[in-house]
Amino acid sequence: MRKLLLILSIVFTSLIYFSCDTTENPQDQNNTDIPGDPTGVTVPTPTKNNVLPSGSFSTTGSRVKLNLLGMIDSTGQPLTLSYNASNPQASNIFVEEDGIVQGLKVTKVGTGNVLTADIVFCVDNSGSMGQEADSVAAGIIAFANYLQASGLDVKFAVVGYEYGDVNGGINFTNAQTLSAYLDRETGTDRTVYFAGPDSAALTQRAHSFGRARAENGIVAAIFADSVYGWRSGAQRVFINFTDEETQSNGIEWTNAVGCGLLGGKATVHTVYSASSDTSSGPNGAWDIDNERPWELSTCTGGTIKFIPSDATGLSLKDLPFASALANSYLVEYVTAKTGVAHVVKVTVYTSTADGVQTFNITY
Repeated sequence: MRKLLLILSIVFTSLIYFSCDTTENPQDQNNTDIPGDPTGVTVPTPTKNNVLPSGSFSTTGSRVKLNLLGMIDSTGQPLTLSYNASNPQASNIFVEEDGIVQGLKVTKVGTGNVLTADIVFCVDNSGSMGQEADSVAAGIIAFANYLQASGLDVKFAVVGYEYGDVNGGINFTNAQTLSAYLDRETGTDRTVYFAGPDSAALTQRAHSFGRARAENGIVAAIFADSVYGWRSGAQRVFINFTDEETQSNGIEWTNAVGCGLLGGKATVHTVYSASSDTSSGPNGAWDIDNERPWELSTCTGGTIKFIPSDATGLSLKDLPFASALANSYLVEYVTAKTGVAHVVKVTVYTSTADGVQTFNITY
């Protein structure tokens, strides 16, 4: 009898404990603004594949927040994304977690929805960039001030690179400090040498980071991705300025390596100040050792802009990635389980653009 009473007591106590644990979970109560997971929805299969969703994840309890970078269609227009809670099949964005279609709350960036973005300017400062270096610096400064005043929670960093090496830069900071860094010198020297409180550590890390055969924006982007102080949940955005091919040995620091390391995690936008027709490789041909730098934008969902060789009148806020940033979205859903690895598939499907990205992520 005593044994039976002990067992009943344990069971009763457990019921009370687990009942209180469920009802007192404030995060579950805070998710009522997110629609429940729909049933019977068939996620459309992209056919155009002319956009590539990219963003960063953060969580608050069981609430998952996807900071999704805006996307531009083939006509140069930003995509308007929406989720139809009453008819989910009519939505133009779909998120699947481990194969289950999620109910979504989709909110465009704005004064009531301030998203974070960390932007790195990768600047080729080799000799051939001499005629456009001052215009590029002025364009970066004006663009940083424009974004900082636009309502985005944005930070900026620079990586300077030349003949296969990373040779300068500054870790994430505000537009004012970025401007002071770029205005220390003139010409290609603007992005040479590191500045900031961690400049000594960055210099040492750059010396041991590795090098490519010649000018190579992949080295600069991977350096920043590996070393700089990115904020949790912030969009990762790279803008690469160069007039040279991605020059490697065909094995290390190739476009394929960059696409594999950055795809889905960041977008790389390219500003190219040379002819897109020929390279400086053998017989003017593009090859595995002399690749088109803008192909890194294609595989990461970034945008591409060809400008004059002297970058006269360069205005970055008129370029496609400025519109992409201004048309970003916060996509929220409720995860089935926290603290485990998930496969998250994001599909965008509109009349002018579609594409899909798969994220392997733990939250």
